[in-house]
Amino acid sequence: MLFALLFVGITASFAQNACPTVTGSSCSPDLLSCCGMKLKNDLGLSNCPGQLAYEPDCHRQEIEDMYANGTAGLFKVCNAFNNFYTCLGSARQDCTNVGYHMKLGMSLGDSVNAASMYRQFGFACGAGLDAFANNDACMSARNLVYNYREHCSHFSQYIGCYQLTFKNQNCGDEASWWGCEYARQGSRVIMHDCSSQCFVAPN
Repeated sequence: MLFALLFVGITASFAQNACPTVTGSSCSPDLLSCCGMKLKNDLGLSNCPGQLAYEPDCHRQEIEDMYANGTAGLFKVCNAFNNFYTCLGSARQDCTNVGYHMKLGMSLGDSVNAASMYRQFGFACGAGLDAFANNDACMSARNLVYNYREHCSHFSQYIGCYQLTFKNQNCGDEASWWGCEYARQGSRVIMHDCSSQCFVAPN
């Protein structure tokens, strides 16, 4: 893919040099690749080949494994991500959204996973930092990657709640099917890999 080829071509040139200077709000493949490589180096990531954004699930697992070290692990992750966002500068929003990754030739699924990874670590290192620190003994023992991979089960429960709401209002089977399908169609923009169906068909 385009992004993979770009990564291979520019990694060596950025290895010893500073990342491109950001002059506006638009991202560039060079900037994202360089800042991503610096983040990988800061965290010592070695299990996933290629660029950070290009293999989000693999990198997410390796990064979240650091949470097992409690606040020390989280602080290390956050320090690296703060440097990553500083590196992106005013292009941060453009570099971390779904649309930009799709422009690079990535699939919708990989693009969504990459953007989700940025948002989750942004939360963990921002609004969620104190909550993790206050409960690190418990939270560091949880397998966050496993829980994330259970998202389709949660998706099924979510659409089931919509279906049950209409059913409990005595609207009938057709209305309960509509509620389920309405929730399913909206959520599949993000959870596109989940196959849950609404089984109560209209009469």
